[in-house]
Amino acid sequence: MFIASLVGAIAQYLRYRSQLTSISRLDDHILRDIGLNRSELRSAAWDMATHGVGH
Repeated sequence: MFIASLVGAIAQYLRYRSQLTSISRLDDHILRDIGLNRSELRSAAWDMATHGVGH
C-alpha cells in the first residue's frame, strides 16, 4: 500500500512538471488568451496534474 501511494505521488509530480514545462513555454499573448499570467503557472500546472482540468 505504501509503495502504491509513493508511485502515485511520483507520477503526479511528474505530470505536474510536464504541465509546468509545457505552459511555461507559451508566450504572454497566448497565456493572456487562455486567462493566465506567469504568476499563476505553478497553480495551473498543479490543477492540471491533479484534476486534469485547466485553471
